[in-house]
Amino acid sequence: MCTPKSRIRLAACLTSYLLDVYTQRRGIFMTERKAVYYGQVELIPGIVCDGYVLDDDTAVMSERGTADFLNMDHVSLKRVVATWPPKTLKPFVDKASSVVATLAKVEAKNSPHKGRNIVVYDSKMIETIISAYVVASGHNALQKNQLHIGKRCSVLVPALIRTALESAIKQACGLSPNIQQTAQKNYIDAVKLIKDFGFTCSVGDEIAIKKDISQFLNVPESTLNSFLRKHKTDIQPIKLDSATIRSLGSKASRLKRSNGAERRSWLSS
Repeated sequence: MCTPKSRIRLAACLTSYLLDVYTQRRGIFMTERKAVYYGQVELIPGIVCDGYVLDDDTAVMSERGTADFLNMDHVSLKRVVATWPPKTLKPFVDKASSVVATLAKVEAKNSPHKGRNIVVYDSKMIETIISAYVVASGHNALQKNQLHIGKRCSVLVPALIRTALESAIKQACGLSPNIQQTAQKNYIDAVKLIKDFGFTCSVGDEIAIKKDISQFLNVPESTLNSFLRKHKTDIQPIKLDSATIRSLGSKASRLKRSNGAERRSWLSS
């Protein structure tokens, strides 16, 4: 017997398949390349994406990784690319810009997808999508189901710019910057910016519980927990008084705060 959940999964798989067929018929995929190097990219704390370098030295992200990076559903990203530019974004997209996915055969020995053909996106295509959502968000033109993507993209822009500048300066000075750690730090610092997009802290103006962060970024609390475990040496717990805890309606007894002056804090389990 086909349950409601299985019907939903079947519909999602069918939609994904039909979009793949549609994009290929429209010639949206470029010539097939080979993915010869593989690594996991974590530019946003807790969001780990599959990254590859192709045989022509192009750095790319997998389709699913790109969707996670942009806070999009995987099928939604397929739909956006298949119909680029979507009606909502069209007024804010340069007519000369295009989003064209690459089909790559994975040859990297350390990749769990070795031997498979996968769809990947290079940095130019990802930047084109991010820019379109940021400009549309600034004009209040996004639909309700696109707002979370606009928020993610709006936080990514300053974080990535700062990362590029900081890394370039350090490299010019003879240092070897850890780019992923720099990006994660800048992404966290960008929380100050997202207050303008409706982010609120449950404890005053400086302390946000995990629920605040996970709901705003639309990521599971388990993802945030994973990040906290990974960076436990940099994130130290602080204690709340019992009155504050009671006002939150929570049984938790500690908040965690990142080292450094203006970092946000969040409630531990």
